[in-house]
Amino acid sequence: MRADRDGERARKFSRRSLRAAVVCGVSLVLILLCVVLERVDGVAEWGARNISRPIVWLLGHITSAFPFSLFEIAVAVAVAGALSLIVVAIVYCANGFLRRGLSHLGVLAAVAFSVGAVYTVCTGFNYYRDPAPVPMAEQGEYTTEQYADVGQMFFDDFARLLSDAEIADDGSIVSPYTPDELAEILTEEMKRLDDPAFGGYYSPYTPRFKPMLASELMSDMHLAGITFVPLGEASVNVCAPVHELASTAAHELMHAKGVMNEGEANLVSYWLLVTSDNDFLRLCGMFETAANIVMLAPDDETGEKWREQLKEAGYYRVTEHSADFWSEHDVFARISNFFNDIYLKAQGQSGAGSYGDGHTTQVDEVPVIGEDGKPVLDENGDQVVDTVIVEYSQIQRFISKYYLG
Repeated sequence: MRADRDGERARKFSRRSLRAAVVCGVSLVLILLCVVLERVDGVAEWGARNISRPIVWLLGHITSAFPFSLFEIAVAVAVAGALSLIVVAIVYCANGFLRRGLSHLGVLAAVAFSVGAVYTVCTGFNYYRDPAPVPMAEQGEYTTEQYADVGQMFFDDFARLLSDAEIADDGSIVSPYTPDELAEILTEEMKRLDDPAFGGYYSPYTPRFKPMLASELMSDMHLAGITFVPLGEASVNVCAPVHELASTAAHELMHAKGVMNEGEANLVSYWLLVTSDNDFLRLCGMFETAANIVMLAPDDETGEKWREQLKEAGYYRVTEHSADFWSEHDVFARISNFFNDIYLKAQGQSGAGSYGDGHTTQVDEVPVIGEDGKPVLDENGDQVVDTVIVEYSQIQRFISKYYLG
């Protein structure tokens, strides 16, 4: 009788191991297939629109019924479940039940590969699709003088908005909205991406961002937000400085709408914020782009004038508060950045450096020509040169188009 029971258990664990092996094999094949296809011209764009988007739309509508982040709950359950399976497997193996132990590890592997396959299908195509469209000025459309005018208009506008904002004694901006109100406002703002001019590039589905349950822990990991695309969930660290909340939420929502490239997600979110009709959103977007616009100053005197405007409006108090906040919450920052860098490189990105827009400002030195048409020389007979911008960043271009048309 006991031999029969032991035999049945052995067959049970063998069947479990076989099923786990099949699941792992199918998942691995699916992952490899996606990795190959997403790098083929045209396939990534088609896959992003016709495979990833419907899955995210369906699961996103399900998860949106919950006011809390299901992703965080799932991670906690997954970690606890994985540790339990590993402990049980070790105990079985230590007591001579190798087949039972391996069957538990097989279940763990099957779950991990399944989740990896779903994640790859939902996100892999989006990393290799066409660049995200953003209304912006073409290179060289405006003159150097016009770009200088843009900078002046930007900082006049920014100083006005910042002067109207309420700044607490510690240097933090007081939000005029609750997280729920801001989520509703951003959801409406995202509808601008449904414009036919974008050719349906962005998914029409926009989830409401959710406050992270573990925002304190996320702060220690230097994580301002997380989007788990398969669930259509964008979660935001509500402990982060207020002026970063809107830009982080907009960035995470861009991932849910099909833009996985970090730099492009930043670029589109900045465009949405800076060109919004909502003053708070505009202010948050300007905080993210101010340093880039300072570079439009035609000379040091003008640049210093703009910085003085920002100082008087309280800009540096706010940014210093932000810097202090993140420096005080860096317990797991290096570990988090390390794994984030590895993940982004595995997706064909440039790692942690991929958060830039990919088109930096290029400055060259050119000779100064006098009224007589000849190069100007200094007292030592050396040619006098001037520093000019020969290529403008994408941020500078779309802001220029916003102010100059």
